[in-house]
Amino acid sequence: MEQKKILIIDDNRDIIRMIANELKSHHINFNVINANNGLNGVRVAKQELPDLILMDWDMPIMDGLEAIRILKNEQSTRDIPVIMATGKMTNSEDLQTALEAGAVDYVRKPVDFIELSARINTALRLKAQQQAINELLQSEIDLKNRKLSTTSMLIVEKNGLLGQLHNKVTKLESSLAEIPDEELRYQVKQLKRQIANHLDVDSSWDTFKMHFEEVNPHFFLRLNEISQELSHKDLKICAYIKLRMDNKEIARLLNITSGSSRTALYRLKRKLHIPEEENLREVIEQID
Repeated sequence: MEQKKILIIDDNRDIIRMIANELKSHHINFNVINANNGLNGVRVAKQELPDLILMDWDMPIMDGLEAIRILKNEQSTRDIPVIMATGKMTNSEDLQTALEAGAVDYVRKPVDFIELSARINTALRLKAQQQAINELLQSEIDLKNRKLSTTSMLIVEKNGLLGQLHNKVTKLESSLAEIPDEELRYQVKQLKRQIANHLDVDSSWDTFKMHFEEVNPHFFLRLNEISQELSHKDLKICAYIKLRMDNKEIARLLNITSGSSRTALYRLKRKLHIPEEENLREVIEQID
């Protein structure tokens, strides 16, 4: 059976010892660690990443409520379930305060160990279920990202082929300039126009955007909150950067030259008010 790490944060050493002994005697798969105040508890939690925290409320230096709020604001510790334990803050308003701060449950001192054991098991079970749900959601996101990449590469290949055809037809049009067959020249001109129309990637972009927003529903909203200066083309570039496409791929998707792509990226960085020393790609990739 997988061992679970339980962190007890309490300023009373006797209580820590008593709870630790009780937990170890009834749960052989528990590895119990401890800290003597909220500040040390936060430090230990960040280092050890326990499966569950049993947190005292009233402690010196930093109380349990403040410690919970700090843990819930940290990426590495926000998902660790915390059970608040207290002998002083015991009314329903206190319970609500603890839950609003981020605690998943609440036990009163003196601790009833049967109750505590049940609450710990419930919290660990709920955490395992949430992890399973998160894994399923991540699998779905990964699948959608693969679809996005496939869609994007198809657009790149299509534009590459159409670009080549457009160049060949342009050369053909030039070579026909001196030929008196007006109907042939007209047909070539129409063919060139049709190819140029298909090189307008807006229709392909609509399909891409639909899939992209399934994975990143707030991305474009966040961009518009950062800057109101972004054009349709800027939003496209941001989406392609989010998918970690390189400059050449972006240029091919937008049907522009590599030089134009670099210029567009420079202007985009200015529109997003990103300092010179910061990396445009890193900033965009971190936008949720």
